[in-house]
Amino acid sequence: MFLIYNPAAGGGKARKLWMKVKDLLERYEIDCEVAFTEKPGHAMELSRKAFESGHRKIVAFGGDGTMNEVVNGIFLGGFNLEEVTFGWIPFGSGKDWARTIGVPLVVEKAVRTLKDGRVFVQDLGVAEYEASDGEMKKRVFVNVAGLFFDGFVTHRTNLLRKKNRVSYFSRIFSSIIKYKPPVARIQVDERVWEKKIFSMNVGICKYNGGGMNQLPHAVPDDGLLAVTVINDIGKIRILANLYRVFNGTLLEHPGVEGYQAKKVTVEFQKKEPVELDGESFWTRKISFSVVPRVLRVLVKK
Repeated sequence: MFLIYNPAAGGGKARKLWMKVKDLLERYEIDCEVAFTEKPGHAMELSRKAFESGHRKIVAFGGDGTMNEVVNGIFLGGFNLEEVTFGWIPFGSGKDWARTIGVPLVVEKAVRTLKDGRVFVQDLGVAEYEASDGEMKKRVFVNVAGLFFDGFVTHRTNLLRKKNRVSYFSRIFSSIIKYKPPVARIQVDERVWEKKIFSMNVGICKYNGGGMNQLPHAVPDDGLLAVTVINDIGKIRILANLYRVFNGTLLEHPGVEGYQAKKVTVEFQKKEPVELDGESFWTRKISFSVVPRVLRVLVKK
């Protein structure tokens, strides 16, 4: 195995766990080569080099963003994802992807899963977006993409994380007050709208934002994207129904729409923040599609 370790995960706490993880790897007789990330985006480079050197079992230690980079390193490198089995030791504020597919959230149990876990094959989300230079770029995601308010609050959270550790959830209330929903053109397969949207998620799995179930209808291996659209129903109603994103009843609200689709396109009137697995960027236009059952992941039995 090739282990890509992000020491900055969990606000830097992951660095202090290295000796514990090393001991666990030895206890479960897991032979692996280890590389530490040094900067954002480094995990992509490391996973690409691991594949080129012959590794076909690649493991990430870190948050959802680290796992996203590891998978993108293989995909954007032009390699065959189906040749790789991915492992994950979740650590950080999110760990959302693990909640759907069954990767243990406890470090020791996650390490053991690398030894005796089963392989689950899930779909992969693909995002094609207009970059700042006007060119179309591509990036994949393993969990959830967030737009409108979700992209806004993730962008604010990521900026603050550079200064101190702060969670997505802790920024929700202040972000709701500041956020002004824009008008955008949305196409979900053959359905087309142009209207004001409060928030939107497109995903393979159910959870994001540290345990928020914004896509309760998502099935990670059905070959479809799950889509949730929260219309501009007013900030008071948004706050009054915030509990629904935790108990799985979000789609029961009349102001929320749920879909399953093969392709989704969103065109903003100006550049807006979008997030993929917690990693944010700005774009004016983005399209989502799905590659069915291509991502092999070790999960608990």
